Amino acid sequence: MKVGITGANGFIGTHLKNALENPLLFQGDLNDITQVRSFVRECNRIYHLAGKNRADCGEILKNNLVSTANLILAMKLEHKFPEIIFASSQQTVWNPDSEYGFTKILEEDILKKATKWCIFRIPNVYGPGCKPFYNSVVATFCYQLSKRQPVAIHDPSVQREFIYIDDLIQEFLNPEFNSYKSPEGETLSIGEIHSFLTDRFGEHEKLKACFDFYRRVG
Repeated sequence: MKVGITGANGFIGTHLKNALENPLLFQGDLNDITQVRSFVRECNRIYHLAGKNRADCGEILKNNLVSTANLILAMKLEHKFPEIIFASSQQTVWNPDSEYGFTKILEEDILKKATKWCIFRIPNVYGPGCKPFYNSVVATFCYQLSKRQPVAIHDPSVQREFIYIDDLIQEFLNPEFNSYKSPEGETLSIGEIHSFLTDRFGEHEKLKACFDFYRRVG
């Protein structure tokens, strides 16, 4: 089975390609239907991870909808229908009126035009290599603390659901087709995360592994 990945250079994509044997990495422009058709032609399964999650207003919607629709259009034009596994987000539930959450909802509807699809609604992902000061409070805390920088916490009681990258990849490798999957993470408060990285350091192995990564990379 030839497995393709879009967004292979991102945080999740990097870990996924390391877990697969010789995946086909889409390196082109998902807005270019000719390039997408060539990619689809070679694949039996596609992990669709590519997409913007931060941009000027309207850019997330414009970019991601065209990219995702082109994958399905390419399948129809090529008369080839690989399995497609989509990295959606729990923001479709938590914050559906945000541009990102709204776009993911629309992308899910597009993906269901495929013959075999699996949609993963993912909570907050963390782990080694996650980008600090972007969209991961865990990565930001780990980076700041490993560099002995001050950490600002506005409300330590705020709770979120987090999933470790290795656990998410294992879920990806076992899709259930024509269904939604919601990988179960761990609910932690912002204060708890900070505590596990400071006075309770070592008690939470996955948070420690994330911290050790930023300390190691210098």
